[in-house]
Amino acid sequence: MAVSFNISELKDIADQLTEKLNLPFNQMTHSFLKRRLTEVMDKQGIRKLEQLFTSLDKQLFRDDLPLLFSVSTTELFRDASFWRQLRKLITNMSSADDLQIWLPDLASGEELYSLLILLDEIKCLDGTKVYVNHPSQQALENVKQGLLFARKMDVNAYNYKRFEGEYKLENYYEESNSSFVINAALLKHVVFFQEGMLSAPNGKVDIILLRNRMLYYTKDYHLQLKDTFDRALKPGGLVCLGVKEALPEPYSERFECIEQKEKIYSKYSFIKD
Repeated sequence: MAVSFNISELKDIADQLTEKLNLPFNQMTHSFLKRRLTEVMDKQGIRKLEQLFTSLDKQLFRDDLPLLFSVSTTELFRDASFWRQLRKLITNMSSADDLQIWLPDLASGEELYSLLILLDEIKCLDGTKVYVNHPSQQALENVKQGLLFARKMDVNAYNYKRFEGEYKLENYYEESNSSFVINAALLKHVVFFQEGMLSAPNGKVDIILLRNRMLYYTKDYHLQLKDTFDRALKPGGLVCLGVKEALPEPYSERFECIEQKEKIYSKYSFIKD
């Protein structure tokens, strides 16, 4: 039988997780935290809160939690209209030949692989450096492998067609023994580092791609993310969120929403950091 939590117990668990892992579990929404905790405890065979607290004293269990709490994307070019719009914006950027792009909190590879394919097709990949971070080293290792789910390949091909790609999706992966693997050459342009989503790369970036991650965090944490984005972005740089997300107010002193439907924001180019 699944363990039930009251608000006080959730807060206590979140505080302990935050202290032991130095990650913002205490900034997660109660609904998301409860759902993920229930899934984790079910997978680990934990039936009582006392067992959970005992498990938190074990390093191996703590190491697994950032991956177990991750929300994975499972399709290439999900929301094809977003990728078409991003292609147009990058093509028109004055820095398109020398881009710095940051993907915070990336738990699976589909978003990254979609970006790399887009950049390759508009001849921007060679001059681009892409930064990817996640608190789970195992999540990063999984992304580095470039594996695609066989059961999703029909959906991936359909999404790529809707993206209106230049070639065929088959150009970008290899099939071997029923496995599908993204071409390793694409990943040569990626720098991976094991950090939380508030840890920006050194130096300024042109684009931050963080779609559908803010949904799981409180409004207070959204403000911290906005400040992190502001510090990390070059003037004129872009922040790309999910369609159900928005930069928290007030943002209009530093950003403008240039694509309301796709939730893409631009830091004002006249800002001097």
